Amino acid sequence: MNSFFPHALKHGGLAVASLFTLHAAAQSNTAPIGTIVVTATRTAQRADDALAQTALITRDDIEAAGTASLVELLQARAGVEIRATGGAGQPAGVFIRGATAQQTLVLVDGVRIGSATSGSAAFENIALDLIERIEVVKGPMSGLYGADAIGGVVQIFTRTHAKPRLSASVSVGTDSTLGASAGLTTVEDKTAITLNVGYQEAKPRSASNPAAGSFTYNPDRDPYSNTNFLAKINHSLWQGETLSASVWQSRGRVSFDDGVPGNPSNRQILSGAQIASQNNVASFWKSNVRLSQSVDDIVTTSAYPSVFKTTQSQIQWQNDLATPVGTWLVGFERLAQKVASDTPFDKTSRTTQSAFLGVSETIGEQRLSASVRRDRETQFGARTTGAFSYGLQMAADELVYLSYGEAFRVPSFNDLYYPGFSNPTLRPEKSKSGEFGWRLTRATYQLNLAAFENRIDDLIGFNSETSRPENIRRAYIRGVELGAKTTIMGFAVNANATVQRPEDTQTGKQLRSRAKQFGTVSATRDVGVWSLGATIVSSGARFDSGNESAASRTAGYATLNVNARYQINKLWSVAASVQNLTDKTYETTRGYNTPGRGLFVTARMVAF
Repeated sequence: MNSFFPHALKHGGLAVASLFTLHAAAQSNTAPIGTIVVTATRTAQRADDALAQTALITRDDIEAAGTASLVELLQARAGVEIRATGGAGQPAGVFIRGATAQQTLVLVDGVRIGSATSGSAAFENIALDLIERIEVVKGPMSGLYGADAIGGVVQIFTRTHAKPRLSASVSVGTDSTLGASAGLTTVEDKTAITLNVGYQEAKPRSASNPAAGSFTYNPDRDPYSNTNFLAKINHSLWQGETLSASVWQSRGRVSFDDGVPGNPSNRQILSGAQIASQNNVASFWKSNVRLSQSVDDIVTTSAYPSVFKTTQSQIQWQNDLATPVGTWLVGFERLAQKVASDTPFDKTSRTTQSAFLGVSETIGEQRLSASVRRDRETQFGARTTGAFSYGLQMAADELVYLSYGEAFRVPSFNDLYYPGFSNPTLRPEKSKSGEFGWRLTRATYQLNLAAFENRIDDLIGFNSETSRPENIRRAYIRGVELGAKTTIMGFAVNANATVQRPEDTQTGKQLRSRAKQFGTVSATRDVGVWSLGATIVSSGARFDSGNESAASRTAGYATLNVNARYQINKLWSVAASVQNLTDKTYETTRGYNTPGRGLFVTARMVAF
């Protein structure tokens, strides 16, 4: 920590000066002022009060993106890096502040999802049709959420409406893309019911190219299809208690390349279900009890077939207490993870018991936020993590803050028990992070800066000499995130940029799949019945290896996406989007293709 703040201020000062020069042409992807978010503290708060960098993606953002994948949407709107092994339906991951997909926690409506064998969530099979909004919080969050939140948290909120609503859409596009969805929300007295269904299919070009090698490359197309549904019910009782239940499923099937003719494929089902009770026990005490279960079930059909199914059952009890000395959060959780597979694992289950405490307080111009959590896990014993943030309202429109947090990730079942390529003596990864933040909110523009440093110890890496994973590495990631927001000639302009140094301290090499610079710029405008938008996404060069080998280098790139929507009448609209307008050829994983130019048209109806 001693080296962090001087370093951050040194680079931050230059960054702020640049932003003042360019603020008339840029805007951040942070949540709009006054917007309510919940992920940063597990309680509702205004986005501009959060002492953490929080990005918000709305349903309007999702619809404007056309048929872009979830990871592409996160890259364009949340300022994160992505790594994908092909087009639609192919495995893809998100990197937040240099942390890997395995070091990023993913929640759906507060419920943990992902595979306990791979250690990550399958972003490629989470259908956009199911999503109402997304919150991305950057920085260590284990003090509130437990394992895996080293880089941050991505929380997805499924479709819902407070008023009756009927909607439907049909999409067509390049690569034989076809999609359809329909949704209904009905409200009767104190009961609300939401139903949503969706389908998508596409036949993109081969996921791989010759650089992937003869054991992978196959020039045939790799079709993808997804079927999804969502059902919710919410009922308010006479004494003020609210009962709710929901179930969702996203079922994807994709062909992939394994170097030989044929049609190998993955069928993956992601699903979640929960029942919850929210009750105002007293004027100062709100209690929330949730029982939930998520499933990640993947079946591979190929010359080497396999089955991997992860079931995560969770019980959560959270209490929000408004007291004279701040808003307190007291909670307890129990998480049971179970693996079912045709691969013989030495152990197939583990359980974690957790208790957490959080507090948020405003004293005059000062803001405080802190959390501490104790996780007791059946494999690795007990672990305590926490975070502390201090903010100072310099003026009505200016906020600065400092924060420090610790986080950890437990090894996956593949890391520990996969036959022939595992290590049961692995220790959990652990991190310590610091951050300096600054926000300026003026009537005509907003500026945002965050300088961060993250040290990850006991990093799990693959030892080529033993062909097993080992705790042999330490990562040191420091960087500066910049953002700005303004209006130019009627266009709402947003921009963010990250400059970072993701380093393996053992070798001094750049961490795999991380660029040193990346960012986005977008502009939108409403002109009568028209809505117009454009987004530029750019990234510097990176290496698809841990030793910066020339053969693994992927060049930097910039892509341009444009979209337009025409509101025909109160019910109907039609939208068109062009992804990668310049047909830029680039890679995020060496040997694997990314989508070329694509045109997509959507007709949408919204009633009530």
